[in-house]
Amino acid sequence: MKTSRRDFLKVSSLTGIGLTSTTVSKSYDVFKKETPFKDRVQHFNMSGYAAPKIETVRIGFVGLGNRGPDAVKRMSHVEGTDIKALCDLRPEKVDAVKKDLEGSKHRPEVYTGKPEEWKKMCDRPDIDLVYIATPWALHAPMAIYAMKAGKHVCIEVPAAKTLEECWELVETSEKTKKHCIILENCCYDFFELLTLNMIRQGMFGEIIHGEGAYIHGE
Repeated sequence: MKTSRRDFLKVSSLTGIGLTSTTVSKSYDVFKKETPFKDRVQHFNMSGYAAPKIETVRIGFVGLGNRGPDAVKRMSHVEGTDIKALCDLRPEKVDAVKKDLEGSKHRPEVYTGKPEEWKKMCDRPDIDLVYIATPWALHAPMAIYAMKAGKHVCIEVPAAKTLEECWELVETSEKTKKHCIILENCCYDFFELLTLNMIRQGMFGEIIHGEGAYIHGE
């Protein structure tokens, strides 16, 4: 792609804060040494990929403690959804959320009482999307299992706890062609998407290191 200096300045002037979250470092040797999967071969480019349209998205929720119940409530009002299953280790959590759905169109089955019940839910053939709102350490393992079981996944933040888990999520998504969505709205704000678009167009050259920070204002 050919980009004139004027066009570059126009776009980069809009980037503002977005650029501060992406910095380039010359410490390439350190980066290669510390980053797993450095010689990874891409299986499929999920950027811009859209899976075949699903008229009614059948959803299974796992994790009904703090954030899960509100997620179920919001999703229950979205057209084109069918909440098929609810899962949590604690029966009282599942029962409370199921009770909240009484009077709605949703009739979910419940999975509870045993640590591996979530796998049974993921293995169901009539679920398209698994929504994960469990404790952090379970996010990546559950998402990876669900994608391998043929499901798209949504994961509450953080999606992973290690770089190895991050790459395994990427690898699994590419191999299965299942979407893996991080449930953080800031990922999809103007500056973030603008910076990503500039990266894809090669405006920064080869990015070998990035750093980011987050300051939560009160």
